[in-house]
Amino acid sequence: MPYYNYEDFKQACGNDTYNVIPIDNVLRDARENFNLNTKSQLLEFIHCDGLEDLKFVNTKDWENNPDPANSIKVYAYEFRTMGKLGYIAFMYNKNTQKWLIKSFHLSKNRNMAMFLAFEKAKRIKMEEGDE
Repeated sequence: MPYYNYEDFKQACGNDTYNVIPIDNVLRDARENFNLNTKSQLLEFIHCDGLEDLKFVNTKDWENNPDPANSIKVYAYEFRTMGKLGYIAFMYNKNTQKWLIKSFHLSKNRNMAMFLAFEKAKRIKMEEGDE
């Protein structure tokens, strides 16, 4: 069971965006995989329930924590959106009082047959001019 309350994270994405920080390749992955081009779009997407069928995956210690004396747990979830299975991992640093989004990308557990079928249907629709 997660230690963090997901609802607190979701609310911070809408109300306290200064204290929610995407790290590493999160913004690149959000843009490439989900067409979310800015930090504002990503946070609004999370805040407005864009993560459908959210399912808790696991929790573990943050491996790259620069301050080992400050224990930080990373929580991972899978979700569905736009016919895709995604993965998000986030954490809360109680010392800085900031939420960090560690990962936001397609899940490695995704159903490739379904994903490829959606992509093919999208291409066919575009070729027929039905956008």
